Amino acid sequence: MLLILLAALTLVFGAVLWLGSVFLQGWLYNDLANRLPQRAIAGGAVLALFHTGWCAVYQADPGRFDTLTSFKTEALDGTYDEFESVRRVGKEEKKPVRYVRRGAGNDFVAADGGKTWNRSDADGMVVALLIKEKGKDAPTRFEANLDAKTGNFRPVEETRYEAEGGRRYMDHAALGKVYRVRSMAYLGNIFANLLHLAVWVAVLWPVMRFTLGHAVGIGLILWGVTMVVVQPALFGLVTR
Repeated sequence: MLLILLAALTLVFGAVLWLGSVFLQGWLYNDLANRLPQRAIAGGAVLALFHTGWCAVYQADPGRFDTLTSFKTEALDGTYDEFESVRRVGKEEKKPVRYVRRGAGNDFVAADGGKTWNRSDADGMVVALLIKEKGKDAPTRFEANLDAKTGNFRPVEETRYEAEGGRRYMDHAALGKVYRVRSMAYLGNIFANLLHLAVWVAVLWPVMRFTLGHAVGIGLILWGVTMVVVQPALFGLVTR
């Protein structure tokens, strides 16, 4: 799959570079760089290799390095089909109750009686969830992110159960799915996207023989178009 993608992108990028350079260099400089078709194929191969490599990384870990408009700062750390729910009445915590997933959705029911899980009811409010993670002797405790002033739940769409200072969490809308916040996600994604821009400029400047100023300007346009249109299509293709 990736080899086919590499060959196809080489041809597409090569064609874009060749046709674009014929038009723009004829207009800007009244002359064309020597051996332009060969330069276009070489530049297309560089761009294709870069994007194929990025697609390989994306295929292995979707969303880890994405475009500036789509990258995520967290990743799925594990999915669990059961947990223990810790309820509190007043200041006293009750004995944890085991819940299991019902079907493929987000519904959890008590293992001993079939009662559907709810974050609060007549039996108290759920202040923590206990997840038995693989490789750990003791269950991991995920604390509810209660409002600091009132001690009550936040709105449902903002409710989370957090561990390790919020670096790992479960959303109320996706119980059993543990997400991990990637502290270096911003830097990693910004670096990857700036490197993408640098590759365009490098191909247009020393390879296709545009001046540096023109290479930067044209590169910015092609970088933006590729980021908004081409890359999402490629990432969707390799993760089907």
